[in-house]
Amino acid sequence: MSLVFESAIDAFSIETATLVCPAASAVTPADRGDEAIPVAGVIEHARRHPSLVHPDDEDDVCVPLHEPTSATLSDEYVIYTDHPIHGEIFVYEEDGERAFVQTEAFGATPLARRLRFWHSDYVPETEPAYYSSPLSDTEPPRNPVGDPDEFFDQLLGFVDREREARRTEHRTRLDARSPTEIYEDGGAAIPSLDNPGNGRGQRFTFRLSDAAVASALSTEHASDDADGNGRADRTELPHRFVQQEFGIHEGNEALLSPPNREHSPSAFPLAVTVDTIRNRNVVLTVDWETIDAVNEVDSFLRQQRRGFGLALLLNGVPYDRQADSIRELNEDRTFRGLMTGQVPVTFSDTGAIESTQHDDDLNQEQQLAVEHALLADPLFCIHGPPGTGKTRTLVEIVRRAATAGQRVLVCADSNQAIDNILVGDSTSTDVDDGSLHAHAQHGTEEFTVKRNNARRSTHPAISDWYSSVSGIPDVVVTTASSAARLDGRFDLAVIDEATQATCTTTCIPMVAAEKVVLAGDHKQLPPFSASDSPPDSAFGMSLFEHLYADGGVYEGVGIQLRTQYRMHRDIARFPNRRFYDRSLRQGHAIEPLVTESNGVLGNGASLMGYDIGGSESLRENSLYNEPEAELVTYLVGQLRSLPAVGYDDIGVIAPYTAQVATINSLLATHLPRGTDVTVDTIDSFQGGERDAIVISLVRSNPTGELGFLDRRPDGPRRLNVALTRARRFCGIIGDWSTLTAATDCTDLYRSLHAELADTNRLKSVDPTLLDLSALHHD
Repeated sequence: MSLVFESAIDAFSIETATLVCPAASAVTPADRGDEAIPVAGVIEHARRHPSLVHPDDEDDVCVPLHEPTSATLSDEYVIYTDHPIHGEIFVYEEDGERAFVQTEAFGATPLARRLRFWHSDYVPETEPAYYSSPLSDTEPPRNPVGDPDEFFDQLLGFVDREREARRTEHRTRLDARSPTEIYEDGGAAIPSLDNPGNGRGQRFTFRLSDAAVASALSTEHASDDADGNGRADRTELPHRFVQQEFGIHEGNEALLSPPNREHSPSAFPLAVTVDTIRNRNVVLTVDWETIDAVNEVDSFLRQQRRGFGLALLLNGVPYDRQADSIRELNEDRTFRGLMTGQVPVTFSDTGAIESTQHDDDLNQEQQLAVEHALLADPLFCIHGPPGTGKTRTLVEIVRRAATAGQRVLVCADSNQAIDNILVGDSTSTDVDDGSLHAHAQHGTEEFTVKRNNARRSTHPAISDWYSSVSGIPDVVVTTASSAARLDGRFDLAVIDEATQATCTTTCIPMVAAEKVVLAGDHKQLPPFSASDSPPDSAFGMSLFEHLYADGGVYEGVGIQLRTQYRMHRDIARFPNRRFYDRSLRQGHAIEPLVTESNGVLGNGASLMGYDIGGSESLRENSLYNEPEAELVTYLVGQLRSLPAVGYDDIGVIAPYTAQVATINSLLATHLPRGTDVTVDTIDSFQGGERDAIVISLVRSNPTGELGFLDRRPDGPRRLNVALTRARRFCGIIGDWSTLTAATDCTDLYRSLHAELADTNRLKSVDPTLLDLSALHHD
């Protein structure tokens, strides 16, 4: 349950201890309110240790007691047992006989406070003599890379494969769509270009057509540079107009489409590179060595023509940054040795360790993670399963380092992830106390923060507070790829969601820092890989896994946060068992959302399954299941009818975009504020949470085909992500005959099905009986 408890169990001996004989007042429940000790989590952990089983009765668990005011072990214990008549009780001695108190009442007794340091939330002022840290001062490599030179060559090879795979993927998509269609759908493309016919050699100058300019300036992106009649200014356009309006940048690879494919050379659409962009002029270069009919294409491009289109084929900048960073790290003795396991990791960096602890409410594992992250040289890893306070821990690391005078870089693979650590749930008027924002220049002013590329954030608090920052900031927040554009060195790089970034992407911020803290959860979604999907090589996986996860280069260079505070214990039970080897402990009791029998919502259960014989259909290369979508809508309506449950308390998750669209349409049709419910894919919902989550698994077919849902390793991880978004209610909708058929992940879905069925939490639903017209209306 806690690091202290683990050491206490090792030091405790039943043979030399006695059953506690407390004063009557010590076992009388006091009115402590929220101060009741969460003993259920302590017992859950104690029951797993054979050394605590009473020698005379295997049903009795002897829980050691510490001293009243410290974590020092006493020579006394209390017994926990699940009695056949009295239920779960704690047993103690009274007048030479055994007496007991019910478990639900024990937590509020003074005696229970002698178990408090066995729970991670309670941190003793001083470490007891028996405490042994799970981390050593020096951690040697366990699985070093055999040939470091080959390792870095393979990293570069992976970048090349990713570049080519993404180029091929985009080419296939672009061949079927015109630049106009792409632009109208919000993609990167210029719908109309004029060719003056004055190209020379490899360079050809095209000009943004009047129609393209007028159309762009008359849309919601309209600029003041259009006159009152909507006509475009034919001379000067707003600065970087082409880049911002059409998403085309210098250095991009692109496809040039002709005015009429039937009357143009077969080489079209033609692969080109965007050389320069000046006002309305776009200069393109052609690599003649890749073209067979050179004379025909050259002649075609030298003639004046209108109606060309240009679509983005590949932005090569991220791949160039990765390759450059890999080469730099290969030349850096420290990081070359670290990445290949040629050097030990030590915990001797005192640069920030003397700084004062800011967050007094960190639990034992979180405090240990902070201390060792500051001491580590040059690497530390934090494994943060859902609800364990990973973000809170990282915020404390950044605060400690920044207030100690260190320059800190905070990165993640996506804008959404970096905004989460920067502002969390903050709004323009309210501050999330668990975010960096609460402690930066607009909060307690402990340090200054710059959010790089703030304009790319969709979070209103970012644009309100971080669009401009004067002076040199103490902390810079940016995506991993954009870290390549930063000036100067950083003392520390904190990389959140590091398990969602490939090894090669993580190399970019590593180049800028003296040491790195990697944080994430390798039991959730892996990095996206265009050439290796799902990624199964060391290069397609994350650096976190390469260095620290099972079979990684090192072992004792990180810590897992084990106390989860998000989910009701019934929701957490299955993910804990299947994905985290039962390592997670309940932080405190979470009240169920459904507290009594409520028809389709179940009999007060926090986890419910629904078996519906729907049918999957295909729309635009994505699957949807209409009966499941209808059941989702019905469940959302029932949840909304519960007291104090708003639409924004409910989330819906589906693996396919077509199902997301179908559900959104039904919610908008049948519920007055149905559009306020967040409906998204599993991948997009990672990192989010709601009081109630409804999951639609979509797949329903006679062959048991589950697609990527049962593809390893990301299939099981997607299920883990979906299940762990819910706090108080989770409903899982599926065709369980399909889900439990003979597939790669059949054991996973069969196990989940068995848990639901064996605990009377699986309902069969006839889709023809659903009456959406009877839903609750505001």
